[in-house]
Amino acid sequence: MVCTGNIIRSAMAEAMLRVHLDGRPLDATVRSAGTLAWDGAAHRSAVEVLRERGVDLTGHASQPLTAALVADADLVLPMARTHLWGVLAHDPDADARTFLLPELVRLGRSVGARVPGEPVRGWAARLAAARPNGRVGGRPEDEIADPLGEPFAVFRATAARLDDVTAQIAGLVAPL
Repeated sequence: MVCTGNIIRSAMAEAMLRVHLDGRPLDATVRSAGTLAWDGAAHRSAVEVLRERGVDLTGHASQPLTAALVADADLVLPMARTHLWGVLAHDPDADARTFLLPELVRLGRSVGARVPGEPVRGWAARLAAARPNGRVGGRPEDEIADPLGEPFAVFRATAARLDDVTAQIAGLVAPL
């Protein structure tokens, strides 16, 4: 998961995807990072909104996106197109496994869920091949807006959207 400072969106998405993958047939490591080197814990409103959902974000510490993190990832899920381009600046070959979250869901519904035993990178390549005109970057409506500086209700709405999309991603990447 990738966003700007790794203190709100990507941190929340990381925690929620972990919850949704729990008990599914996939041994996955879920990580998050920010395109800017930020130092600190998750934003207090992100911690609180996830607490309301029964998810603990108190131990999160921001980390910067690195080429090693991108190279290690079977899927890279940025929150916005600017983050996607940041990912590709670290590894231009990551385009076949980098998707905005709703884009991954849309393509996954079109192509189908990952087949048991299929490598995640192989499934990602099938998704990438289904992109309209091979265009990397999703659609503007695929972006997850940054709630920083917004009222708490916007954090709640962001968490709800991330919860929904990460649940769908878990179902596609690790179907029961």
